[in-house]
Amino acid sequence: MSILDDLLQIENQLEIDGDSKQVRRAFWRIIGKMKRRAPSEVTIEEINKATEIRNRLFRHPVILGVGKGLLIFFLITFFSYASFIWVLLSLEVHILALNAILFILSIFALYGVYPFGRYLGGRIARVKFDGFYRYSPGELGLKIEYVSYLKTTLSRRKWVFGFPIIWVFVFLFLEVVVAWFLNPLGLWAPLIILISFPFFYVAITNWKLGELYRFLRELRIEREVKQKRQKQSEHESGQ
Repeated sequence: MSILDDLLQIENQLEIDGDSKQVRRAFWRIIGKMKRRAPSEVTIEEINKATEIRNRLFRHPVILGVGKGLLIFFLITFFSYASFIWVLLSLEVHILALNAILFILSIFALYGVYPFGRYLGGRIARVKFDGFYRYSPGELGLKIEYVSYLKTTLSRRKWVFGFPIIWVFVFLFLEVVVAWFLNPLGLWAPLIILISFPFFYVAITNWKLGELYRFLRELRIEREVKQKRQKQSEHESGQ
């Protein structure tokens, strides 16, 4: 039974039973099989059908194009970071009040800068995006264009999720450096966020959520494929 046949069976089950845990589990198992194949081994029919099913399961509509969304998030980052620097240089308040204000501004700046990490990770992985969708009432997510996601290679795909993590830590580290040089009294807010983020990523990974969980999943798939190919190569060379 081919992957396309499996996908057609899942699509038929989706029509009969609707969106259920069983349908989702079966679908993601098939996606796992597709990811473990080289791009040349996956047909465009299989990719298109998998994308159709994924878009039915992932029902969040795109509400903002990629360009407009990135512009909005750039403005959020710019004004938050500019305010962060202004507070460091100009605001004379108690150290606790100073760091409380800087903490809030850092969170806003981090919220604004994060989608750029996802977007740049997609550029590295050669994966496109459909646009921004409403992830929660106060949060927008950048929706992956699934055809390009399935077409790319294992070695590239992981960076859609890995690069945003690196991007966030680099940004937070730069905030710590800026605070250190401009006003060491305001160092604690970005430093606390920087230190707490590893714990945050580990926590949501345990719930099978977040970029770290997805990054580790792609690494695991890549490692499995490499080990399988290595064993095949050793077997063939031993014959």
